[in-house]
Amino acid sequence: MNVKDKVVVVTGGAGGIGLALCTRFAQDGAHVVLSDLDQDSCEKHAEPIGALPVAADVGREEDIARLVAATVERFGRIDLFVSNAGIAIDGGIETTTEQWQKIIGVNLMSEIFAAKYAIPHMLEQGSGYLLNVASAAGLLVIFDTVSYTVTKHAAIGFSEWLAATYIDQGIGVSVLCPAAVRTPILAGKEDTPEGRGAITTDQLADIVVKGLDEEHFMISTHPWVLERFAVKARDYDGYIAMLRSDRTAQLAKAGAV
Repeated sequence: MNVKDKVVVVTGGAGGIGLALCTRFAQDGAHVVLSDLDQDSCEKHAEPIGALPVAADVGREEDIARLVAATVERFGRIDLFVSNAGIAIDGGIETTTEQWQKIIGVNLMSEIFAAKYAIPHMLEQGSGYLLNVASAAGLLVIFDTVSYTVTKHAAIGFSEWLAATYIDQGIGVSVLCPAAVRTPILAGKEDTPEGRGAITTDQLADIVVKGLDEEHFMISTHPWVLERFAVKARDYDGYIAMLRSDRTAQLAKAGAV
């Protein structure tokens, strides 16, 4: 998909990956709707790139419905909806129910809401595209945050279902699974396995544009992620053993600090 002259909505657009994507799409000639939690922040970052600012809490169904409606009212269509907004909550089984509910809402339900409200317009116009931002943690595991790992796995599963269900109806689907990207989520983890080989958000935007142009379902940023994912596919016991080894090494390093 080429975004020139297309109407593109990006959630989590006021910073990090989202802002980099908004900026790149605008440079490539798209009509961009920049959405984030705070309207003032949306306006601040939308103005320099000529985007439409629309605040939304993506974990709230009514906010996604309003975001879609505002876009259609302004432009008459939605060509690409990028569900980028996401959060990370560190912790294991002690993660509270409230924390689980919050991260499920932002990392998973937001993508479900986007599909629920954007797809009917896309079907009516005969075309459309969804880009769901997951993570390498959706293919593998991040030990520091079980809730992030689980919600990103779920996001990939939902994206697979969407792709298989709607591709024959003119709707494309891609899932972005970045590994280390220099954003606030990576702060303090630069020296961990998850932080190795970190790329900039501008480099990520280049990868995304190429992936959309070629309409790949899986858009990955680091070859080692898919190499490990291939181990998982062909030898699950070997994959779990690999994870155990990684976990042991991580604990040993933490104990040595």
